[in-house]
Amino acid sequence: METRKQLLVRALQDSDENIRTLAAESLERLEIRGRLAFLEKVFETGDKMAKLRAVYALSNLRGAQVVSILLKASKDEIEDVRAAAIRVIGSIADKEVLPELIDRLSDPSSIVERVVIDAISAYREPQTIVPLMQLLKTSKDPGVIERVLDAIGRTGDKRAEEAMSYFAVKGNFNMRCISLRSLGYMEV
Repeated sequence: METRKQLLVRALQDSDENIRTLAAESLERLEIRGRLAFLEKVFETGDKMAKLRAVYALSNLRGAQVVSILLKASKDEIEDVRAAAIRVIGSIADKEVLPELIDRLSDPSSIVERVVIDAISAYREPQTIVPLMQLLKTSKDPGVIERVLDAIGRTGDKRAEEAMSYFAVKGNFNMRCISLRSLGYMEV
């Protein structure tokens, strides 16, 4: 890590502004990576703002240790922290954490559920259909239902045809629009 740091510090002196900017951004990420243990402790002892800052500090990093810290944060007692951590995990799009994200569909907060749905919808994986379909049956939140319909619709999975047909007729305006669009994308 020290070699990388030295190289980046030298690049800060480059005549090209783009090189200096890239070096500064990389140096910042390297510094954050060096403080992962500290950031992990923030989730144990910090207040809401400290935890949110820690989540967003991790948002530009990748790797197993970063994902592990974010997964712990996705179980935090504070709704905003859980939502932020899940948003960042979703942006990483690591297929290994998809089962963890699917588990978060049962979060007691509909806000967090919506963020989880948005995160999982980026994967477009067949294994997400069954838990999303279950959420259609259990959720009372129209925003959650709309996001689920959209996520399922983007997969084009025929298993959702009955649900899409139902919401195309009985849903609110947004649900109807999403369902009608999705029926056109669905496999034959």
